[in-house]
Amino acid sequence: MKLRIKDGQLSYGSTYRLLVTCWICGVGSFFMAMLLLVFAVMMIVGTGEVNGEAIAGRGALIAGILPMFVLFPIVIVMHAFMFGGVLLFGMWIYRRFRTVEIVDAPEQQF
Repeated sequence: MKLRIKDGQLSYGSTYRLLVTCWICGVGSFFMAMLLLVFAVMMIVGTGEVNGEAIAGRGALIAGILPMFVLFPIVIVMHAFMFGGVLLFGMWIYRRFRTVEIVDAPEQQF
């Protein structure tokens, strides 16, 4: 990812790109792991509840949970764009009162 600096501060476009990418990676991986865990448990047990209806059998469980796997990435990306915009708006307000400086820090050795 290429971030642009203008007058020692991240540009708004770079800030937005950084926020959206971090949201998709962080939230997407967390909720996808949770969805896969629920799916694995449903497959092991052989029964589950999807949209308030009890479902039994592996084929029915796969058919019932398949829309979640299809719609989940779309929802995460939509949230990333919306919340990225809200966070960028907050950054814009913050930058009106204080500066956000980008400094080159020396590497720390542990």
